[in-house]
Amino acid sequence: MAAAVSDYRPAAAQDKKIKRGDGIFTMQLEPTPDILAELGREKLNRILVGFAAETNNVAENARAKLQRKSADMIVANDVTQAGAGFDTDTNIVTLFLRDGRELALPQLNKFDVANRILDQVLDIQKNSK
Repeated sequence: MAAAVSDYRPAAAQDKKIKRGDGIFTMQLEPTPDILAELGREKLNRILVGFAAETNNVAENARAKLQRKSADMIVANDVTQAGAGFDTDTNIVTLFLRDGRELALPQLNKFDVANRILDQVLDIQKNSK
């Protein structure tokens, strides 16, 4: 998957603009559908890659997600690291593979990270034949 799908959404839609007022506004959230898990349940012969932007327990969370989602690879990064995450042109990721390998990549520009991910997908494809 290559989308940053939100884990939650507003529980109720409003049909009118919510005007500024005094006090605190509270919005209830509900979970969104888990697209990666749904694809993992009906994986067939596809190679499934998921992403995990984490703020703590990166390796533990990535390994658990790999199993839980039936993915072939999880690309995980600690978004609290300098040079990684959302507001930067670089990233620092670790690739967690179904075969147990964990490939920590150095800080790279995001284009190079994408190419390293695709290299691993091709390797998975080659070794699954």
